[in-house]
Amino acid sequence: MAKNIHDIARAAGVSITTVSKVINNRPHVSPKTRARVQQVIRDEQFIPNHTARGLVQGKSKTIGMFLTTGLTHPFFSRVIVGLEKALKETGYDLLYLVQFDMGSEYSIVQHCLSRNVDGILIFGFQSHDLNFEDILQSGIPTMFIDMDFTGPRAGYITSENINSIKTAVRYLHQLQHQRIAFINGHLDSYVGKQRFEGYRLAMQELDLPYYPEYISIGDFSKESGYAAMKDFLKLHHRPTAVVCCSDMIALGVMEAAAEAGLSIPDDLSVIGFDGIEMSQHTQPALTTIQQDFLTLGEQALRSLNEMIHSPNLPPPSIIVPTSLVIRDSCASVPMNP
Repeated sequence: MAKNIHDIARAAGVSITTVSKVINNRPHVSPKTRARVQQVIRDEQFIPNHTARGLVQGKSKTIGMFLTTGLTHPFFSRVIVGLEKALKETGYDLLYLVQFDMGSEYSIVQHCLSRNVDGILIFGFQSHDLNFEDILQSGIPTMFIDMDFTGPRAGYITSENINSIKTAVRYLHQLQHQRIAFINGHLDSYVGKQRFEGYRLAMQELDLPYYPEYISIGDFSKESGYAAMKDFLKLHHRPTAVVCCSDMIALGVMEAAAEAGLSIPDDLSVIGFDGIEMSQHTQPALTTIQQDFLTLGEQALRSLNEMIHSPNLPPPSIIVPTSLVIRDSCASVPMNP
């Protein structure tokens, strides 16, 4: 078994430089020579020492990822599928960095430096969760997902939030709805603020009545949707339609409505946001704003890779389009709501 590239070079009858080019998938090696070196590597069961190579090159080929919600959450798990595709193309490994609960002593920058990551992906946080100013000034290439932080080496990517909610409200207005409620996620989150702004603007532009009691602030969860709908049901004039800031919220709304004996969409129209897989399997199937999860993940990683290799490249601010997927959870306003 070969111990190092010197052994591989001797066995293949080539220079150390050639072996290095083959291992690092670099050009200027003939197909015949590349195949011979690769065969020797397989025969000798040689495993390149990526850690040592990273120390020499100043790169670890590792991306650090911070997120607050578990990897099994439908939104994050789908985005990570996109990340995975881009990771394979760029040759990076993804390191899930767990935020240590160390109060004022904890530094996300020191955490990243100690793991020798080439760049950072951050998503799922609220604006007060971490000292983001330290990250922005650290010089570590960083891409935020669904957070609009920018810095000398930091950019972000998010879905089109404002116009997506406006599209949802307009669709309900076309179905003659006037009493349209809105259930948001955290108002301290970037997407929460953006989606609420979309609702406010749409109601204003369509000259629809704006009732404070039709606004609920949740946390993007099914539980918050369930609780909000319970409150709406107590109103003298309940809403005839509900726009939700996540599909999970919408699932909670549908559950509470069903318990109250309401039929969806005959008595209540519901629109979600995300387009997670389970949204098409609800009864009835959920009308939703479909996010392009794969593009969010792929483009976040590709943009980060560009920043890592081009320090002078301006950090990106990327808005990914969405689409309204019309299914069975919306109908014209009831005659006697």
